Amino acid sequence: MGPVTEQSQEWELVDMPEKHLDQMQSQSEEVYLKIERNPMHSCRVSIGDQEFLFCLEPKLPLEKVEARRCAASVAFNCRTCIDRMPKFAQFIGSGGKKFAFCQDVMDASVDRIRSMRDAATVSRDVSDFSVIVIDAEFEAKYPTRLGGFDHVHFALDGLTPSTVSARFKQLAAYTNGSFDNRFEKLVDNPDSLDVIQKELANLVRPDHWKSVTSWAVEFVARADGRKWSDLPVHEKYEIMVYALLTGRSSGDVHFDMQQASNLVDFMESARDLTALRAMMDDRSNPETYQVSRVSELLRQKAVTSLCTVTLVWGLDGQPHKSDLDLHTKVGGAELYYGNKKVGKCQLDFDANASRAEQNPAENISLNQVGTFEFRVNNFNNRDNKDVPFEVTVRKPGFEEVHRGVWPRHRKNGEYMVICTVNVTAVDLEGKPVELSESEQKKLAAKEAEWARLFGEPTSTLASDQDLKVQLVSLKMPVQGGQAYPGGKPSAQAVFSDLLARKHASPQRQTLAERCKLETLTGFIQHVTTKPCTLEVSTRDFVPAYITRVDTVTEVAKSRFSINAYHRKHELPQQPRSDEQSTARLNAAWGVGARAKVVGFVEVRQQWFMVLQGARLPSDSAWPLGGGMYPTQLLPEVHHHRSKWTSFHSLVAPCMPRAGMPLIGAALVGFTSFQFILDGKEITVQNR
Repeated sequence: MGPVTEQSQEWELVDMPEKHLDQMQSQSEEVYLKIERNPMHSCRVSIGDQEFLFCLEPKLPLEKVEARRCAASVAFNCRTCIDRMPKFAQFIGSGGKKFAFCQDVMDASVDRIRSMRDAATVSRDVSDFSVIVIDAEFEAKYPTRLGGFDHVHFALDGLTPSTVSARFKQLAAYTNGSFDNRFEKLVDNPDSLDVIQKELANLVRPDHWKSVTSWAVEFVARADGRKWSDLPVHEKYEIMVYALLTGRSSGDVHFDMQQASNLVDFMESARDLTALRAMMDDRSNPETYQVSRVSELLRQKAVTSLCTVTLVWGLDGQPHKSDLDLHTKVGGAELYYGNKKVGKCQLDFDANASRAEQNPAENISLNQVGTFEFRVNNFNNRDNKDVPFEVTVRKPGFEEVHRGVWPRHRKNGEYMVICTVNVTAVDLEGKPVELSESEQKKLAAKEAEWARLFGEPTSTLASDQDLKVQLVSLKMPVQGGQAYPGGKPSAQAVFSDLLARKHASPQRQTLAERCKLETLTGFIQHVTTKPCTLEVSTRDFVPAYITRVDTVTEVAKSRFSINAYHRKHELPQQPRSDEQSTARLNAAWGVGARAKVVGFVEVRQQWFMVLQGARLPSDSAWPLGGGMYPTQLLPEVHHHRSKWTSFHSLVAPCMPRAGMPLIGAALVGFTSFQFILDGKEITVQNR
């Protein structure tokens, strides 16, 4: 034993003999040399004669302190290796297997890293992973030699071609989980896709749906008939990668992936082939489709003018980043973004001036008599390519769509003249337009059918009398650790309770209970069956309410709708998972910074959270909608969708006669939610 270097009452610390140190260092070097080089086993997707190579990285890392301590022990405190080892250990490759540090080597630190990564449950949820593309950029990020020394590295089994890699990285957002539901609906229903494909020949415009249908059929076939939920996560990613690298795309927009939402609607809504053909022909009609979209946009923006001219671009995945502007002259003065009101005419909203929007649009309201020439200018061609656009003119009894393309090399200021609009006094009065006898008969027949099937639709704020609310199981009021129903306890009762508590030990949650709290479904089951207190920070949630719509006959798939706000100052919409909302609960909804959760309601496979004391706002920043959405209509009454949709903005929900109003937040559109359970913050994954 060597000389004493430090002494305490219990231990003596001594220097290690030099020969022992040399032996340990030699053993550590041998371990490190064995795990320094790791063969890469990439997932591979063939796209024509090229291959896309990737692996998956869980978003939840290993326990940082422990993992880095083990890495430091093996890698002689090398910072580069300490950073790499915990990360590399979790990579998932071919066959869904982890492939780093699988060498035949026995070492306590290496074994600990292996056990930590192997103990982690491999989720099937795509939102729990990130794609690591194995390409030249990856190779450069993790070189073998850095700073004059070799480090832990991979022996690559190939590289993704740069063109394929670049294309995927532009489209990678489609794999973050927000489109998981769309992939699931398509993969789980290959027979319905086959029906749609066979029916194309009988459509008015078969070419409109041919590309997206063929694309969907091809990538869905890669699941070999298995359900999406049954696929391991690496196979889900292989299917998604193949889907994104095939089909039509431009930049960060995949046209077929966007258009595939229609295929899902057809599969879920069409009752038979007749209804399927009607829906597909209706949605492929460019005139009715675009006019309907513009009408909905103006309702959302609260534009009430009878005569409007609307410019839209970036439709269905087309270039959307450029700053197009709508111009006209009113009495010789230019009306545009720099002069938004001239006379009684005005520019209601502008787009893409400072930042690019996903669905840009501009609108000018014509509120005075006159003849107006409309021009389009591309102030800033951020897309650096041809930019298609559409201008929709609406007057009482008149709708017209003009289409154009701003050429890539056309300069700012070289205006394109689109159309001339004549506004008369009659247009501004909104008097009924004279119709031909045949048109009058058609309209009368349509209105008679509306009266027979719809009547006068009404909207009522739904309550717990309409839908079953799974109530949070509240803890009984306690004092001294025990409930006292009669109020204040006696001194003897308090003393007895203190003696009982002395021997009580807190009951710990089981592993199963702790894991259950990580998912939304398990979390809701827990808080509605186990006594607890549950609150939320209201600024973390999007305001919403549930309505019940009543008609003469059954015209919709469900009477109940969740109405969620995507942005302030716009009408509520059905909950969206493709784009996160920017609206948040505030005092206008009757809630403070924190609110108690009363319970949860499931509406068409979407969870809704009911908040205590919440009320509908009277603030104009939160316009109320009745809950009439076109996608809810049964196929046989889909031709009434325009009038039905208008009722959403015209009919405000009335209060229920009895029961607790269902006001709170829709638990949709985010990968996770924050709750305050028994006073502690907890993150719950949306799955």
